[in-house]
Amino acid sequence: MKKVICILFVLIILFWIGIMVLRTFVYPVKYFDVIKQEATKNNLDPYLVLSIIKAESSFNKDATSNKNARGLMQIIDSTAEEINNKINLGNSNDKSDIYDVNVNIAFGCSYFASLVERYDGNYYLAICAYNAGLGNVDKWINENIISTKLDEYENISLPFKETEKYLKKVMNSYKMYKILYR
Repeated sequence: MKKVICILFVLIILFWIGIMVLRTFVYPVKYFDVIKQEATKNNLDPYLVLSIIKAESSFNKDATSNKNARGLMQIIDSTAEEINNKINLGNSNDKSDIYDVNVNIAFGCSYFASLVERYDGNYYLAICAYNAGLGNVDKWINENIISTKLDEYENISLPFKETEKYLKKVMNSYKMYKILYR
């Protein structure tokens, strides 16, 4: 009986260590105060925003892509300018400001919310557009490659395999964030 209790105790300890490792290293909640504030302001789930940031920059606030997308949410200049005109933070004149965590998350959340609105609340389409661009997603819809009623992501086939992988990565992270933090 003592052996069974010891084994159960060790298993419980290992379980909690595993949860702590996942929370600390694999699914962190860096910048959560800013994310929660901007997500709430834009009617977004902060855990979905965390998942996008994880996929875009792995929480590297100084990240720059080969297409010159910058910061946590990988914002390009034209998107920053468009969003700044909408929400008027007054910061996008200096291109280095896009690396500022507050500015980047505000722009990224505002932009993502506009995509969700554009696609009538369909998060899958909005996530695809965040990665591939809304022009590509609109084209895929017009060519009946994907439906405006897209309601699953696991068996999706898209013209851009990168976007297909991105959608799955974001949604799988989102599931894990909800399991670990809710």
